Amino acid sequence: MHHAKPAALAAAILIALPAHAQESEDLQAITVKSDRDNTRTEDVNSYTTSAMRTTTGLALSPRETPQSVSVITKTQLDDQGLTTIEDALRTTTGVNVTRHGTRTVYQSRGFFIEQIEEDGISNTIGAPGVTGNPFRDPKQQMDLALYDHIEVVRGATGLTQANSEPGGTINAVRKKPTDNTQIRADAIVDRFGKVRTTGDISGTLSEQWGLRGRAVVVGERDDSFKRDVDGSNVLLYGVADKQLGERTKVTLGGYYQNQHDTPDPNGLPLSEDGSDLRLPRKTFLGAKWNEGKFRKRGAFLEVEHEINDDWRINSKLDYKRTGAGQSYAALAGGGKLGGGAKKDGTLPLDNLDHYDHSGKQFAFQTNLNGTVNAFGRSHDLFLTYSYNRENTSIRGLSMDTNDANYNIYTWRGDEIPRPDWANPDNRNYSSNNFTTHGISGGARINPTDNLHILAGTRYTNWKRHWSWSYDLNSGKPDSRADRIIDTRKSRFVPYFGITYDLDAHNSLYASYTSIFKYNSNVSKTGGSLPATLGNNYEVGWKGEWYDGDLNTSVALFQIDQKNTAVNSGKRLDDGTNRFYFEPMTMQSRGVDAEISGKLTDDWQMFAGYTFNTRKYKESIGSITKGSSFNKQTPKHMLRLYTSYRLPGAAEKWTVGLGMSTQSGTSSSWDVKNGGHTLWNANVQYKPTKDLNIGVAINNLTDKRYYENHGIRAHGWGNFYGEPRNVMLNVKWEMK
Repeated sequence: MHHAKPAALAAAILIALPAHAQESEDLQAITVKSDRDNTRTEDVNSYTTSAMRTTTGLALSPRETPQSVSVITKTQLDDQGLTTIEDALRTTTGVNVTRHGTRTVYQSRGFFIEQIEEDGISNTIGAPGVTGNPFRDPKQQMDLALYDHIEVVRGATGLTQANSEPGGTINAVRKKPTDNTQIRADAIVDRFGKVRTTGDISGTLSEQWGLRGRAVVVGERDDSFKRDVDGSNVLLYGVADKQLGERTKVTLGGYYQNQHDTPDPNGLPLSEDGSDLRLPRKTFLGAKWNEGKFRKRGAFLEVEHEINDDWRINSKLDYKRTGAGQSYAALAGGGKLGGGAKKDGTLPLDNLDHYDHSGKQFAFQTNLNGTVNAFGRSHDLFLTYSYNRENTSIRGLSMDTNDANYNIYTWRGDEIPRPDWANPDNRNYSSNNFTTHGISGGARINPTDNLHILAGTRYTNWKRHWSWSYDLNSGKPDSRADRIIDTRKSRFVPYFGITYDLDAHNSLYASYTSIFKYNSNVSKTGGSLPATLGNNYEVGWKGEWYDGDLNTSVALFQIDQKNTAVNSGKRLDDGTNRFYFEPMTMQSRGVDAEISGKLTDDWQMFAGYTFNTRKYKESIGSITKGSSFNKQTPKHMLRLYTSYRLPGAAEKWTVGLGMSTQSGTSSSWDVKNGGHTLWNANVQYKPTKDLNIGVAINNLTDKRYYENHGIRAHGWGNFYGEPRNVMLNVKWEMK
């Protein structure tokens, strides 16, 4: 249905790469950054990393970080053939990837992850109720060809994100230029018709001028297991850095990404009594003309300066613009329990909608960190200032459906003509403007060789202007009052962590941070609720083995949150007829355990397990004290993947096996979803040092299951997980 326009390859961007680049140390390693500061995972051939920055303003190893962390390295991404951020997060510890309408959302420890960072610069993404965007936010276009690795911190990160839900933070670290010339190309073809090609070229442009560059290009045509659901994807990325003297490096980059897809807002129905209709997995109950267009482009500038051997400063500018348009119609039930399909197979037409979305973001961040000597020991200090301005606007158009009904068994998607969006029945506008200033600072004090104390605070000043208005309702001018909310909050958020090294390999740790989040939901007085506050506690053990090539951890956590907004089910008597919200106290507890890295030079391993319970601490309306506040998050989640290069004469072969299992879930409509286990496998063959051929099989046993969905009902929200898929991947590289 959607066809990718042929895109000119970007290899010419770096045509000046010299073939005779000298074998030398990477410029990142010999100038501004030390080995400890270099978080790059490309060509490291490991399922772990030596350092990460997401939790604090310091580059710390996983063992030194007093929180539960995971790193999805370039090797993991390549071994499993992962190409989207959703796929990557489905493989890591403790992250629940779930649906909400036409978009994917992420949760950890029962809370939404509302911030995704790129190179440490945060983006507010479309978690429900955050940006006013009920559908898909273009900022979530994150093709993994752009990134070296993904860092995940579970729990509140008070020093870097002091204005969001405490579930966690995701930081995607972009690829940067390399010193040595490398040219890579790969192609993926899968069972359902997806075709994807990637080109990546990097190296020294001028050794004399200390100039390096890199370009990445992606072209993709998507087909899926659903009838009439397809799309396309084009990505262009270029980045260059230049050495200015011995102590300064400047990096400049830009990107453009364009995606088309087929929105499926409602999925499939169940029957009226909630039983599974076992519809064919290819069933699509949207219109054939359903279409989504998403565009994201941006530029970034980074300056790194080594003041002296002990102190460094890093400053970043980031600018991005996004745009999206979605048009769709789909069937779905309504009423009690979401009204499933009737016995004669009929289901109402739920929506005829069109949305235009535009956004822009400007961010600045500067970080100063270094070491001081006091009391005969060395200590680490950091100070960070950040500024972030995000603006989004949405226009929503819809047509009245007149309660038309259609048969789900004979539906082909052409029963409904494309509406004339120039003459809608309903039209509304909304806009969100966020501005955030943040200053954080702290120290990692080392009283002894074994004891390390990390203490700091972040001051956040946040303001939001949100407006929403109708100008048409059922073809007539709307009489409801415009909704405008202006919110301004500020707060200091403390952070405290302590790590004690039992020996060269084992450490115990504990950490605490408080929680602060703006709250713009309307209260029963018509104003906004007070800010959401709380506390995040964690204790655990971490191990580091084989010179840091293998990391292990176990964490116990508890999150207490108060003033969380819950819908009272009652409406204001002020002419707006709005539902008002009441503050609620909630608690999340659990265990995280993980092992990641090399067991031997030929054997890679990742395994992550999470146990999590969540409950309301009081009763309000239909909510009962002690009940779960996030039913779509499994109580148990286990993700595992391992790869092994065969020995001896079979050394050109590598085999991999993985599994993902979860316990049963439910939804706010109490629709149950049983637990399930998915198996994955791959085989790779390397006939030459430059060529790698792989076959990956996802959902090896062809398990039939429904994805987790928080508002899954009898009449909508039932999305099949992908059936067995076989992918052929051919990679070629020259170094």
